[in-house]
Amino acid sequence: MALKGALRTIDVSGSYHDMGFRLGSTYEDIERDRLQLLKKSLHVRKIGWEKALATSKKYEKFAEEFDPEFMEFVRGYAEGSGVRFHEVFAHFCVHERGFCTDVMVNGKVTRDGSVISAHTEDWSVPSENHLVVVRLKPKKGPEILATTLGGLEITCGINSHGLSVTGNSLYPNDQRVGIPKIFVARKILMCDNIADALAASLPPKRGSSYNQNLCHCSGEMFCAEGSATDFFPLYSPNGYLVHTNHYLAPSMLKYETLFDNDSGKSKSPIGGISSLIRYHRALNLITSQLGNVTVDSLKRILEDHVGYPNSICRHADMRSSEEDRSKTIYGLVMDVTNLKMHVCPSNPCDGKWHELSIKKD
Repeated sequence: MALKGALRTIDVSGSYHDMGFRLGSTYEDIERDRLQLLKKSLHVRKIGWEKALATSKKYEKFAEEFDPEFMEFVRGYAEGSGVRFHEVFAHFCVHERGFCTDVMVNGKVTRDGSVISAHTEDWSVPSENHLVVVRLKPKKGPEILATTLGGLEITCGINSHGLSVTGNSLYPNDQRVGIPKIFVARKILMCDNIADALAASLPPKRGSSYNQNLCHCSGEMFCAEGSATDFFPLYSPNGYLVHTNHYLAPSMLKYETLFDNDSGKSKSPIGGISSLIRYHRALNLITSQLGNVTVDSLKRILEDHVGYPNSICRHADMRSSEEDRSKTIYGLVMDVTNLKMHVCPSNPCDGKWHELSIKKD
C-alpha cells in the first residue's frame, strides 16, 4: 500500500487492451484487495457473489455497444491482473454509496481568468489505498490524465483538448440495467468540445447516472443532472456552479431518494442532510471570493469542516457502522485552462498536494 501522502502515478500508451493489461499487471495487488472488499460489502447487504456476477452480466451488452474500446481496456486489465473478466467488470455494476462536493468556476470569477474544477472524492475508508492517477495516451484521440481506483475505473479527469469531468453520486428511483454509469467518464474525456461532452454524459441506454460536472477551457460549464430515464443540464451565467449529492433541478426532484435515508435509523447524517449542508457551505464559500478565486483558494474550500465529520472534507464517522463509513479519499483541483491537475491523496485538511500536467493538443 502507498505511504501516507504519496501518490501513485503511471503513464500507459498503445491500444486500449494493452493499456488495460499494463495497469492490471501493475496493480494486481490492489485489484485483489478491492475484490475482497466488494465481496464483503455484498455479504453485509445480503447479496450473494454469484447473484451479483449474474446481474453484472446483464450490463455487458450495453457497455459493449456504448464503448467497445473501454471494454477492451477492461478485458486487458482482467488478463493483466489474473482476475476473471466478469469479476473485474462487476466493479462497474454494483451500486454503492458515495458522497462528493464539487465547485466549478470560470474567468468571470477567477483572479487570472482561468477555468477551474474542484472536487472531493468521498468513498469507503479502505479505498483511500486504491487511488492511482493514470496518464492515458491512446493511439487515437486526446491524452487523458485521470484519477482511478486501481487503474481501472476512471472517476475524474482532464484531457489535452481542455475538457474536464468530475461526478457526484445521485440516488434516482428509476435505476435499471443499462450502461454502467461509471463507464461514461472515459467517453466524455474522448470529446474535444463541450457539446459532445454533454451528449456523451447522458447516453440513452444508461442504467443510472451521476451528476456529471463538465468544464471546458472556453469557459463553458454544466452540471448534467441525470437519472436512468431523464436529465436536466444546470448552467450558470454567473461564473460558478456548485453541486453535491441531491438533485437541484425542480424537474428532477421526482427521482430523488437520498432523503429517504434520513429516517432516524442512523445516528449520522450521511445522506440528504450532509448533502444539503455541504452544498450551501460550498456555495457560501465560493460566493465570498468572487473575482479572486484561485487554485489555492479552492483547495481551502475542500479543507472545510463545517458539519464535521460529514463535511466537505469528510472524515470517517465512528457513529456509523463500519460498512457505512466513508471519508474524503482524495481532493482534486483541475486548472482546465492550463491543463494542470492538483491531487491530495487523502483528506485535504492534512494531506500533501501533488501537481501533474498534460500538454495541450
